[in-house]
Amino acid sequence: MRKMAFMFLTGSLFFAGCSNSEQADAYTVKEATDNGDTLVDEEGEVTNLDKLLRFVDGVQEKKESEVTVSNFFNNQISVNEISFDGNEINYLLKTGTGEEKKSVVCEGIEERSGFISLQGCDGEEESIGIVQVSEYKINKARASMKD
Repeated sequence: MRKMAFMFLTGSLFFAGCSNSEQADAYTVKEATDNGDTLVDEEGEVTNLDKLLRFVDGVQEKKESEVTVSNFFNNQISVNEISFDGNEINYLLKTGTGEEKKSVVCEGIEERSGFISLQGCDGEEESIGIVQVSEYKINKARASMKD
């Protein structure tokens, strides 16, 4: 019985150590901020919204551009890398540790009623939500972009 308890304790410590080291390697809010990502924090607040809006404008103007949207919400980290080559949008979703979860190609991006989403995507989902933010904040960010 003691041998079994020892093995259980050792195994538990091993797995706890693995999960802690995985968390230590996870993308952080500081890294996302330093990289200039559009950032959604634990409270759902969006930082650097102007960068995402510039990307939306770039797609509409058929200009090559890219943006990274990092979500740190509900203790989950997702990194959305979005690029436009002048023709189509390439979307790559990664976990906070860099593991690729999804890669799709989309036809466009849409800003409507406080939602910014990719449209005409191949794969299982026709559209992919990127950010939900109030119209007020979108308008405020757009006004600051004109200055």
